[in-house]
Amino acid sequence: MSEIKSSIVSLQPGMYILRHSKDGLAPLSIFLAPSQSLPAGKIEILSTPKTQGTILYDGSDCIVMYISEASVNLLVTAILAQADDPVPLLRIDQIDLDADSSELPASKSLEVGAPIEISNKDLSIIGHIERTGEVVACANQCLGDPTSNLRLEGFQVMWPDRPEGIDLAYSVSLEGVGTTPIVNSGNFCGTRHEARRITEIMFALIGPQAKQFELKGEAYFSGGFQMSLLSGITLSGPSGLEHLIAINLSINPVTTKKKNVKNPWEASSQTTVFKAKEKVKPKK
Repeated sequence: MSEIKSSIVSLQPGMYILRHSKDGLAPLSIFLAPSQSLPAGKIEILSTPKTQGTILYDGSDCIVMYISEASVNLLVTAILAQADDPVPLLRIDQIDLDADSSELPASKSLEVGAPIEISNKDLSIIGHIERTGEVVACANQCLGDPTSNLRLEGFQVMWPDRPEGIDLAYSVSLEGVGTTPIVNSGNFCGTRHEARRITEIMFALIGPQAKQFELKGEAYFSGGFQMSLLSGITLSGPSGLEHLIAINLSINPVTTKKKNVKNPWEASSQTTVFKAKEKVKPKK
């Protein structure tokens, strides 16, 4: 059974090179820590192509990170295939911009595994937020700041202890692109570093056991609009132009009284959900 091990590392302003310690070990994902969803420090990233600035797969990958104004906390996570698999190290080399290359400090390694607020249970959402970068929201946390106007540009839902017979499907509508393909938990949906707005969002419980669970949460759009998540229903702001700024969600077993509630996604994975754009006036 897979196991998640995570650590938090704090980096002061400066320039750093982040690398995987060894080929053949689990990948390392690097995001802003949940406790710092709106950091005082600013981050600029340059990385090798397949990392997308967030995941180190092996020794051929590298992320260059420039931090300014204040320190930031990074959440470093390894998802091990088996609980007893070796845990990779994160190599961090700091570039001293005031020193000669021969005087660069030696690299240090961070061992993943220190206890933090994320576990291998419940849902976690990893998202990309405008001018902030990658952020993680653990169970019962909001991804993004509902009081801000910063775009939530993309996200993926992690569900490590997902029961058999159920999954979470989701898609978004992007400015200038349209509706994205539907993906299941563990997959990214949206964009990074493209400054595109998400104007619609949809979550749906799917699978033979979907009726045994209920989806709860909120979607927050610019302009102060807040809407409750409903499985299989597409949500947007009143004009359809407002952009997504935050989401939170949870999935729990339904109570006995709610087991007969029809799931609007149940009929087919190809079901199209239509949303009324205007109110129809009754005939006199």
